[in-house]
Amino acid sequence: MKKLRFGAALHFLIAIGHVCCLFALDEAFEAYGIKDFMHQMVSGHVWMLYALTIGLAFAFCVAGLYALSATGDIRRLPLTRMAVITIVVLYSLRALVGGFSCINDFTWLRCVSSLIPAVIAWCYWPGVRRTCEARKEYGNRY
Repeated sequence: MKKLRFGAALHFLIAIGHVCCLFALDEAFEAYGIKDFMHQMVSGHVWMLYALTIGLAFAFCVAGLYALSATGDIRRLPLTRMAVITIVVLYSLRALVGGFSCINDFTWLRCVSSLIPAVIAWCYWPGVRRTCEARKEYGNRY
């Protein structure tokens, strides 16, 4: 369960990073090469970029809470098993897409941004297995 706790800590750190980026949002988008795309996406409504970033920080916090829920450190959240499976699948896909993008256009930032989702998926994998084993042992009550 140490892996799940580490995955939760990573999620909370990522959320804090997103909140810190609010103070230099254009520079963060420029570093990732998505500044023009993000500004086109919101059609000149810059406040939407800040709202999106805050929403992402909130989503990362929720993902971290689901890891703590799977370990039993906090009260069990609804649909914990489904959430953990979804997190593993989404982060695995993100790591694969990021890995393939590194082949075409390698940068260290892109490489690290692809490696972290792979680490998070690896951290959450025991949560999928643990909830399955607990369900067998305790039945559908778990």
